[in-house]
Amino acid sequence: MSDADELIGPVRAAWAETLGYDEAEIPLDVGFFDAGGNSLLLLLLWEQLNELTLRDLRATDLFQHPTVRGQAAFLRSGA
Repeated sequence: MSDADELIGPVRAAWAETLGYDEAEIPLDVGFFDAGGNSLLLLLLWEQLNELTLRDLRATDLFQHPTVRGQAAFLRSGA
């Protein structure tokens, strides 16, 4: 299992909390907005991922990596 795979669970959990879904309902390869998110919810997700990773992410990072799998890979990369 890669580091990105290990981050899928926590990223998926953050999405579930933000969107108000069960974690199992969160798709891995569907964009945040297509999964029911909006710009305000994206900012809430951004805050959660900042706390999760203890990094200073930019909100635009989430636009560039809009899926759970994409965000996990981005967070793993340390970019």
